[in-house]
Amino acid sequence: MIVLNDYFHNEKKASNGSISVSGKLEAYIGNYFVSGEGILDEKLLLIYYDPEIDNIYDAVECTKENLIACMTVDYQYAFVKIDFLQKFSGDIKEYNTTIIPVSDFETPECKIDETQNVPDFISDIVWIRDDFLSDENIDFDYDAFEKIDSGIDYINPDHFSVNEIIYSVRTTRMNL
Repeated sequence: MIVLNDYFHNEKKASNGSISVSGKLEAYIGNYFVSGEGILDEKLLLIYYDPEIDNIYDAVECTKENLIACMTVDYQYAFVKIDFLQKFSGDIKEYNTTIIPVSDFETPECKIDETQNVPDFISDIVWIRDDFLSDENIDFDYDAFEKIDSGIDYINPDHFSVNEIIYSVRTTRMNL
């Protein structure tokens, strides 16, 4: 399990770099596409990479297979698939980003102590421990069930995926 609080910090600050991340990755390095940069109120950038295309004539497709990183718009944090960790880390070195390695974006391998200070990009997420719904050995939580039953978007802080973070952050942004 990846404990996200281990990656959150106050002392290390990201850098804006010499150009934007999308400018560097798309124009300077190539074979990348950065989705979300420059969008008002966006909190996350989705970064796609395809080493097989001819970046002069072809564009990187926004597919699940090509999605290799999810970075905060302030360049502070990036979830990066382990298979692309070395390449991507080298390509964004100048931004001083905290890299959080993950096996993929679908596996619920993340965990967080939501009672501690959390970064701005996930501060609006509703966290509800819902394991009582599937484990009869856990006491039923009526307050949590009432929130869940209302249809609220939430994440279980004890096990979640990067895709759940992306969905929740983007859904919350659209509902504000």
